[in-house]
Amino acid sequence: MARKARIKENFGLFHVRQTGGGTRPLFRDEADRLRFQEEVRRARRKFGFRLLGCCVPGPDEYDLVLDTNGSDLSSLMKSLNIAYALYAHGEGPLFRDRYRSWPLASEEEARALLSRIPAVLGPEDADDSEPLCRECLSNLPDARARLEEIARSDRTEPADLLSDHDRRNALIRDFRRMSTLSLRELGQLFGGLSESSVSKILDAGRKGAHA
Repeated sequence: MARKARIKENFGLFHVRQTGGGTRPLFRDEADRLRFQEEVRRARRKFGFRLLGCCVPGPDEYDLVLDTNGSDLSSLMKSLNIAYALYAHGEGPLFRDRYRSWPLASEEEARALLSRIPAVLGPEDADDSEPLCRECLSNLPDARARLEEIARSDRTEPADLLSDHDRRNALIRDFRRMSTLSLRELGQLFGGLSESSVSKILDAGRKGAHA
């Protein structure tokens, strides 16, 4: 019987666990663990996911708690595991089975999980292009107040800002940098956009910045 295809969840919070293939430990020493942490950082820069926590509880497994942030979980995990396997080559396959993943309903659930998992790599390891937000807007009421403040400084109304798509898209990218709002919350703030629409706007901004 053919294996049932994994249902793709492009957006959301996940607890991910990967175990080794049994031919050799995933992590033989501290050098291996440090190299894995570096590969996680590289994957984060490549795919743009939000890393909430990473743990290596034993020599043959690791856990990630992450927000895919519009990226494809399967693709980012494949990229991460291939990159680490190329470093830690051995006699047989480094990973025997695919990773397991469990969706998390909210960041509160993710924080509760992290309280039980000793995170050794977390948001403080974000790269310089998206620094850790220590005094950012963290909820929709504050974000709406900030949007109204911007409208007043422009001598206009928030609805007028949103009707200008170029201005709206620039503001979405600005709010992404200065807030901890999720894609869903950004969509609500900017006129009821879907998460996929917000993700496309952010991707377009990143591509434009590197053009």
